Amino acid sequence: MVELLVTLAGAGLIAALAWFFFGSRSADGAELRSGRQEVEVIVKGGYSPNLIRVREGVPLRMVFDRQEAGDCTSRVVFPDFAISRSLAPFARTTVEFTPQRSGEFGFACGMNMVHGTLLVEPNSQGNGDPAGNGSDSDDLMPPETAIQAEVAEAVGVGPTREVGKPTEVELRLRPGGISCASCVGKIEGAVLGLSGVDRAAVNMATERVTVAYDPEQLGVEQLREAISLAGYELLEQRPPGNSEADDDAEATARRAEVADLGRRVTVGVILTAPVLFAVMANDVFKAGWVPNILLNHWLQLALIAPVMIYTGWPIHRTGWLSLRHRSADMNTLITIGSTAAFSYSLLVTVFPGIFPGDLRNVYYEAVGVILTLILLGRLIEVRAKAGTGEAIRKLIGLQAKTARVVRDSGEKDIPAEEVVPGDIVVVRPGEKVPVDGEIVEGRSTLDESMV
Repeated sequence: MVELLVTLAGAGLIAALAWFFFGSRSADGAELRSGRQEVEVIVKGGYSPNLIRVREGVPLRMVFDRQEAGDCTSRVVFPDFAISRSLAPFARTTVEFTPQRSGEFGFACGMNMVHGTLLVEPNSQGNGDPAGNGSDSDDLMPPETAIQAEVAEAVGVGPTREVGKPTEVELRLRPGGISCASCVGKIEGAVLGLSGVDRAAVNMATERVTVAYDPEQLGVEQLREAISLAGYELLEQRPPGNSEADDDAEATARRAEVADLGRRVTVGVILTAPVLFAVMANDVFKAGWVPNILLNHWLQLALIAPVMIYTGWPIHRTGWLSLRHRSADMNTLITIGSTAAFSYSLLVTVFPGIFPGDLRNVYYEAVGVILTLILLGRLIEVRAKAGTGEAIRKLIGLQAKTARVVRDSGEKDIPAEEVVPGDIVVVRPGEKVPVDGEIVEGRSTLDESMV
């Protein structure tokens, strides 16, 4: 009977987790909320719904819930409204605009293979209220306004127009803040979900986030807030032109990260080693000389609890934040597994009588080993990135800081970044010609016999 109950409980938990992560999040039709029309579109092999009926002159908010990857649906284009927006995989992206004229307007993916239709009906009331009641309450739109269809005739639209050139900014993540490819997707999804963001890209190696956005719709602080809410920390944003200060700040942050991970790994190794040694010697090698005190559940709990809380905190922090946003990554997997093992072992330690005799095993050593090894791997990765960053900074330091150019019938030294196309640069003995330069005049001092 107990086995049946445990099996049913496990099956129910698995079903709940499956719904939590993969359950449908489809919305009803377009709704009027505080004077704005809202509709959600599922992007999975197509647009669902792909025929949407709205009112003219009323602000429209379309939330694209992209439940797939690949290049085909990575962008949605509304050519008649001069809108082109990137859609992050397995994330929600918001597109907001006001249809100012009635008619039938198509929208499509960036490759012009998936199509949808936006039917904009004249707003006969003329007051910005599709329901015609002049209210700002969260009432549903009338049935004739919220019509949706799953099949629509292809309208043949494509990415024919782009919005004006957006502003680009680069944000620096805290060193060691991202640990797997799903972190990249989460950050890009969080940023692309903001209105006014055209595209976002995360470089996992350099831990930088590059965002192209419309400064008239949002600012850098909103971008930083979205990334922070997704569970990832950023370094302080500095004004342009402080590259050396930025490099110093990043190097300082990376050294602090290495030191912090080093302390956590050291605690994990010291506290896990005796528990692992005792369990392996007793269970695997059947050694009878293992002191009973090392096999005591309360002692193992006292040793592994700090490992669970202190050593594993960087993993748990990101893992639980991912769960809160109904997503998962490597940190989530480790958090769920270690929490389950630690919680079960804690119950066996505190209330052993509620379990049958053959189910009173504890798994403290597994918790300690997993968390310590994961943090050790992260420490090695951060140290490697720190070495790579230092090498790049040294190479950048070899660049010329000034250049001697011919201007106003004379030579003058100016900062290298102020050199513009068309300048004549004087290359003195011992200096090198720029790789993108063209020699217009000069002579060699080498002896012809050496040539």
